[in-house]
Amino acid sequence: MDKVDVRFPQPSKAPAANLPKNAEERAAALVELMNRLSAHLARETEAVRRHCTSAELARLGREKQPMMLVYEEVSRLLRVDRDGMAALPDEAKAALREATRGLYEASAANADALRRNGAAQKILVDTVVGAINRARQTTTPAYGTAPIPPRATYVTPSHGPSTSATLNTRL
Repeated sequence: MDKVDVRFPQPSKAPAANLPKNAEERAAALVELMNRLSAHLARETEAVRRHCTSAELARLGREKQPMMLVYEEVSRLLRVDRDGMAALPDEAKAALREATRGLYEASAANADALRRNGAAQKILVDTVVGAINRARQTTTPAYGTAPIPPRATYVTPSHGPSTSATLNTRL
């Protein structure tokens, strides 16, 4: 890891992000991004409902993360620019409203599918745990009536390596 002197700010080595410069460009980029994000959430919801593999769900999650980061940054830049937001044409405002509504619906459907999947998994796990606990409590064999073997009682060894673990209480 490179050592950085925090006393003197250094210019960033990473290239500047190619973010939109004015409110109209930000609004158009945000609408397009929200539509892409809505479509991605719909794909993810369908994958959850189809009970896809965890690898596929993880891949969808990794694909979603950069879009979410850009969405947060562009929406923050647009919210901060109050004058630019006020000066947006009515078509751009309507497109933003429609894209926001679509993203809200897609995220609500996604959250519902994930919640249902989690509840189904909890029921499955609880059922398996209950069956295992009931099987442990059963003292008779499942088939037939075999005699139950007597319990072996523990006898303290008089000599050997197992006596070395005893506690010496005499001082």
